[in-house]
Amino acid sequence: MISIVREDNTRQKQGCGSPFIRIQATWNELTVSSSDVSATFPSTIYEEGVLFIRTTRFRQLLRMTRIKEQFLAFQITAEGLRFGDVLMPFEGSDIVLYPNPADAPESWPPPPPEAEQLPEKKQATLFEMEEE
Repeated sequence: MISIVREDNTRQKQGCGSPFIRIQATWNELTVSSSDVSATFPSTIYEEGVLFIRTTRFRQLLRMTRIKEQFLAFQITAEGLRFGDVLMPFEGSDIVLYPNPADAPESWPPPPPEAEQLPEKKQATLFEMEEE
C-alpha cells in the first residue's frame, strides 16, 4: 500500500509548490521515492525510465481512475502519461520523463550546478607598476 499525503491542507495552497515524486522503472522493479522515503515493488517493466510527477497530480490520477483492481498499469506514450483510461499530456501537467535512468537526477527540479571557481582578477590600474 502506498500512502501519498500532502502538507498543503488548505484550499488556497493545494497544488502550489507540491513536491515531485520519482518513479523509476528498471529491470523488474518499480521504485517510488520522495525526498524522505522510498519503496520498491516487483513489476513488469517493458521499457526503463524515470518519471517525475507532482504528488497532487498523482493523487488526482488515482482518484480519477477509481481503481478497485489489485494491479495498476500506466504507460508513457508520445502523447503523454496514460494511466488507466486517463491521458495526461506532457505540456502543462507537471510531468517530466527521463528515458534513460542513468541521466535522471535524484529529485526534481534538480539542484543548481555548483558555481565555477574563477581566478581572482588583478586590480585595474592606470599605469602598470614595474617590479623592483
